[in-house]
Amino acid sequence: MILSIDHTSFTVSDMEKTMAFYRDVLGMKIIWDSLQAGVEFKGPVTDKITGCPGTEQRLVFFAIGSSKLEFVQYKPPGKPLFDNKASDTGSAHVCFHTRDIWELYHKLLANGARVHCEPQVREPRKIMYFRDPDGIILEAIEGPPRE
Repeated sequence: MILSIDHTSFTVSDMEKTMAFYRDVLGMKIIWDSLQAGVEFKGPVTDKITGCPGTEQRLVFFAIGSSKLEFVQYKPPGKPLFDNKASDTGSAHVCFHTRDIWELYHKLLANGARVHCEPQVREPRKIMYFRDPDGIILEAIEGPPRE
């Protein structure tokens, strides 16, 4: 049935702000932008796929190693994310592996990102949660990957 994960996706409110955060603050590379490619996502087929009739979407993909992260901005937008918690049913997050969590922590603070707390030690790794401009929960880990 399921072979692998193709990509992970999040809906955002402002694509330019999202691109700046993931590209300039987190250092990710944009690999495809529907606006730049001149590809439109709207109409009956897109309405059926998304279940959001009458909307138009802009899609932007980022590369992270061999993985892809997709962001979608809908027009007109849906409800904003408000005061979500990691413990909320259906809540999701992406975890990024980093070589220097303290450098990332200070860069996030310098760029006004919401960080839940300074990196915490959970031997043999260091871990922290933080938020993107829309309040999407993200995690960073420094240390060996789990087997």
